[in-house]
Parts: sequence; structure tokens; C-alpha cells
Amino acid sequence: MASKFLSASKFQVTIDQAALLASISTGPNGNITGRNIRSYVLPRIEEAQDKLIKDFYRHSITKEIKAGPTASNSSGTLNGYGNLFSFIGFARGDNPLQVVEEILNKNLTVKVRAAGGGKFKISITNAPSQSEIYNSTPLPWASGSSWTEGVERGISNLGSFMYKKQGIRGSSKGSRSRSGTGIQLDRGLRSATFRTQPYISKLIESFYKNLTKKIEK
Repeated sequence: MASKFLSASKFQVTIDQAALLASISTGPNGNITGRNIRSYVLPRIEEAQDKLIKDFYRHSITKEIKAGPTASNSSGTLNGYGNLFSFIGFARGDNPLQVVEEILNKNLTVKVRAAGGGKFKISITNAPSQSEIYNSTPLPWASGSSWTEGVERGISNLGSFMYKKQGIRGSSKGSRSRSGTGIQLDRGLRSATFRTQPYISKLIESFYKNLTKKIEK
């Protein structure tokens, strides 16, 4: 049985040597070494990261933003009106998902050390975290706020959001409409509340659960 510790940038698992003997290649003397464990762990980390990226791009929020400024509100966050790309205020041609993928798919540093009592401690530093993603995904119009966090906690001013799929007249570079299809007005148009969804926090949690399961296996 393994125990895990997770902080903003570190994942740690302690594994009983006896539990690995049936599934890991040992050294010449029959003992498990740190090198043996690294060879066992690294492919499983890659598998967990591959699944994380796939889950990220399968998520309804990601799909809608990837579809751009003329997408439908398939996630339901805006009650079917407009789309997240335009509402959040991304500029036409932007790829706001790229920075998230880079964080989720970055190279991780794996360290293995004996912990005594026939146990080994596996530490993964530089691991993806929701705080890192939140800090790397600012709202275009609100310094200090994150759009990925906003998806889970709510983004204000939906009632003042006007969307036109055919384009906002007079919209151009430097105008008030970054996307070209959506704009925030000074007055309210309707009574509407942003519908939050689990997003980055759920993806990160699932990743570490999956990674722990693969290492324990």
C-alpha cells in the first residue's frame, strides 16, 4: 500500500518493496534499486500525463473555447447564450489553451530514495498544479483574476454581455470587442448567472489519483 503527499508542485508516494517484487525487474542480486524503480515509474507517469491531456481536450469547457468566437455555448455555462471564448474576452486568433497544455504536459523530475523498513519514497517535483494553472490564465479584462478558476467559481457580468455571431459592427483591433463577436455593455441586458463547472481542479485531482493507482499497481 502506498501513501501520497501532494503540494502545489510536489507529488510523493512511499511504496513497500515487497509489493513491487512481483511486477518490477530487480538487480543482479535480486534486490530492488532506485534505478529499477525509475524504469518502472517513468512509463506510468507518461501514461498518466497522456490521459490528463486527453481528458483536458475532451472537457466541455476546453472544446467550447477551442471552437473560437463563433462557437455555441455547448458547456451550458452561459445558459446557451454566446460562447465562452467571446464572453471571457479572448482576442480573435488567440489560443488560450496552449499555456494550460504546456503546464499539464511538462517534463517532470522523478527522484527515488530508500525510506527504510523495505520502503522506497518516490518524489515528483515540478508537477502540474491548479494554482500554477490559475496563475497562468488571467482574465483579459481583470488583472489578478483567472478564467480557469472563474469557470469553477463564477465569472461576473454575464447579464451585460452582448453576442452577435455575425460580428459586432465596428469591431476591430483596439476596439472594445476583442473576439469580434461579443462585447460587455455598460448596462444590463438580462438577468443571468454564470453556471459553474468542475474543470482544472477535477482534472488535476483525477491525474494524481490515476498516477498513484498506476504506481501502486
